[in-house]
Amino acid sequence: MDHLSTEALGHKQEAVDATEFAASDLFFRIYDESMAMVRQAADYLELEGVIERQQLSQKMGIIYACESMRLTTRLMQVSAWLLAMRAIRQGELVSDDIEARGFRLGAKEVCLGGPVRGAGLLPVRLINLLEASKRLYERVARLDQLLFEGQHELPSHKRFVAQISAIEEAFS
Repeated sequence: MDHLSTEALGHKQEAVDATEFAASDLFFRIYDESMAMVRQAADYLELEGVIERQQLSQKMGIIYACESMRLTTRLMQVSAWLLAMRAIRQGELVSDDIEARGFRLGAKEVCLGGPVRGAGLLPVRLINLLEASKRLYERVARLDQLLFEGQHELPSHKRFVAQISAIEEAFS
């Protein structure tokens, strides 16, 4: 379903269904990007990151631990959300299950919070992963909001009529 675009999902407040999103090319791109980032983070934290962490002072080691936990929390939250979308695509869940079963994107306070003071002195690779994971989390948070907040206010055809009426009123 190529008619879904980043613009339609990220900037306009169009009525978009979770099932439609889960079948879109955008879903597959974000899913692939997320899984690649999980692999990159795991490789870094298990290999190069272990060596870099050992070279840090005790204070910086604590900051490293805090920020690496923020990194893994972001990636776990995004991955869980994307797996729920994949379950919708495969017919294992329906859109209403997302809220009812707690599959909404979570841990916003941790994931969107600013870095711990001094985090700018962390190894460059960790900083790059933190920045990339935050951007990914923010994109998925916008999708989560678009797909699931206020979806029960009006049936989609009534939302469409309301949007057309608002446009007509604005131009009259």
